[in-house]
Amino acid sequence: MANTDWRDLEHLVAKIQRTLAPEATVQHNIKVMGRESEIERQIDVLVTQRIGQYTMTIAIDCKDYKSPIDVKGVEEFAGMVQDIGANKGVLVCPAGFTPTAKKRAKKLQMELYRPVDTDDHKWRVKPTIPEILEYVSGGMSFTLSCSYPGPLTISECTAVLEVRSSDGSFLGRPLDLAMMKWNAGEFPTEAGAYENLVIFQDVEVQIDNGHGGLAPVQITVNLQVTEERYFGQLLIDRVSGFLDEHTGLTITNSFSVGVIEPSEIQREWKKLAIGEEPPIKAVIGIRGLIGWQED
Repeated sequence: MANTDWRDLEHLVAKIQRTLAPEATVQHNIKVMGRESEIERQIDVLVTQRIGQYTMTIAIDCKDYKSPIDVKGVEEFAGMVQDIGANKGVLVCPAGFTPTAKKRAKKLQMELYRPVDTDDHKWRVKPTIPEILEYVSGGMSFTLSCSYPGPLTISECTAVLEVRSSDGSFLGRPLDLAMMKWNAGEFPTEAGAYENLVIFQDVEVQIDNGHGGLAPVQITVNLQVTEERYFGQLLIDRVSGFLDEHTGLTITNSFSVGVIEPSEIQREWKKLAIGEEPPIKAVIGIRGLIGWQED
């Protein structure tokens, strides 16, 4: 038996349908004269849209039942769809549908949906989306080489030396510039070891020789790239759409997800071994770059 506040479901379904088809006319709780019965039929939600010289109509019936709709409910609604001459029939029930109802609806080319909406109401859901997150880590060390006829004393780590151009202009520090290239994706991000990557492109570089002058040097970075893959369910903060009972897919125009801390991912998500597939297909894949300096 339907709940006493079942008409609220019509408003929700109409709201969702308007977001999915903003150019269509969406009405709820209206009367349509049956072509065969010649009596008024109550339609929970009626969607109409003009396509060229044709007017397409979709009748949506909303059932807030405590248990899944059975095959009888599908066939009764199919009769009403035929009676009013709608081009398409759609049944919406938050409790779902029995296997026989799904089978019958598929033969009738009838869509079966559950509402998926995160607004504050009795049918509110807290959906998640399967995601794979890849942490790509880059460990950096630096190589300095020099061919210089004068004295050279280096008192700092190569990574933080002040590097200047041939005219004495400050270019930056090797670590800072290498990290900028890493974050911009200009260095390799596939797992492996990479040696002597260029930091300063097409420019002669110099450093303080420790004796009041500048010495020309070559500074490159050595990169050790590793990957860690995690699988988990990311909470969807906001979405409005329908779950298609035939395909298991959610139909929506947009959704937004929350923020999750990296420590939570490493603690609670499943870490995948090299070559391991996730337990279910991921919808979203995120690849993040992490860098650090090796001693």
